Amino acid sequence: MASGGLGYGLPAAVGMALGRPGCRTVCLIGDGSAMYSIQALWTAAQRKLPLTVVVINNSGYGAMRSFSQVMQVRNVPGLDLPGIDFVKIAEGMGCDAVRVGTSAELAPALEHGLAHDGVSVIEVMVDSAVPLLYAKKG
Repeated sequence: MASGGLGYGLPAAVGMALGRPGCRTVCLIGDGSAMYSIQALWTAAQRKLPLTVVVINNSGYGAMRSFSQVMQVRNVPGLDLPGIDFVKIAEGMGCDAVRVGTSAELAPALEHGLAHDGVSVIEVMVDSAVPLLYAKKG
């Protein structure tokens, strides 16, 4: 979606997994977007859905950070999400979960997550530096 869709990906993935129980569904989502609908993990765990969720954690709303740069707005409040532990959240909702901090850890974590019988969450820690995602036209 050109205008964004924060919060849509996780419940949409749960819906896909509900509709296709014989196939593993993979959800790739940012930490900010996940926070809009993190409770969808509970539903997926209760239904023992074949779902792997990869949370890319840059400690904030990266798309909104980038957009604020384009709009030349500084110090926008509420864009940082420091200290959220998606592994603990996922485990608390009944999911298998692991945190990845280096590129060497990613392949084994994905292999485990994709083979897990049920819901697995892989939290991938990335740099919180703000890339320019949107270019101002004109």
